[in-house]
Amino acid sequence: MRFNYNKRNTEAEWMDDPSMDPHILDTAVADINLCNTYLGGYQFTKKAVLDIIKQNPQKRYRIIDVGCSDGAMLRYLKKELPQYELDLLGVDLSRRSIEKATERSRGIEGVRFRESDIFKTPLKELECDIVLVTLTLHHFGEDVILDFLKRFRQMAGLAVIINDLHRHPVAYGFFKFLSPIFIRNEISIHDGLISVASGFRRADFERYAAALEIDDDRLIWKWSFRYIWIIPTHERKN
Repeated sequence: MRFNYNKRNTEAEWMDDPSMDPHILDTAVADINLCNTYLGGYQFTKKAVLDIIKQNPQKRYRIIDVGCSDGAMLRYLKKELPQYELDLLGVDLSRRSIEKATERSRGIEGVRFRESDIFKTPLKELECDIVLVTLTLHHFGEDVILDFLKRFRQMAGLAVIINDLHRHPVAYGFFKFLSPIFIRNEISIHDGLISVASGFRRADFERYAAALEIDDDRLIWKWSFRYIWIIPTHERKN
């Protein structure tokens, strides 16, 4: 695959193949979680969630993580934010992911998971305060991203928080040459490169915002070539 700074990659990740061996997939997901831990991915989302909570004090918050995979993000938030009453729901198209998320979250109160297509699920069942979308948006092509963003905004009463990759040649080069040191899984390395190439530039987010007439969003760049895109929804709904 040739990295293109000016255009998002359209090649599919191997992990998206539904016939992939589940044990290999589990190893790849573990690698992603490792990267999220060491590159600050969880902390960036937590900080964004805290900002929304502090700006919108209420007794209880319902948060939905779209594309939750094995549920690591929700378990992290439950552990890191014990002072808040959180109702956490992870949704994913993959039955295998939901089974693993449920298994790994057994005994944790207030964390649930559901196999769900958010376009086929009644909106009433998906309404929440905050929608999280972490390392998921880059899996989608340009032809459907706006539809997903519209749906996220319909779901969220306070805000949508998107945490995804910055498409940049430095990030691509670092991952290409350094990932074999700490990642042994060939699929993780291949898909990591695909993910960076499928990531976003600031101009991409600005284009999506303009198309959806969003003018009160915040786009924050992080040192590990991540973007945190916060889209408030409460003012639009009030």
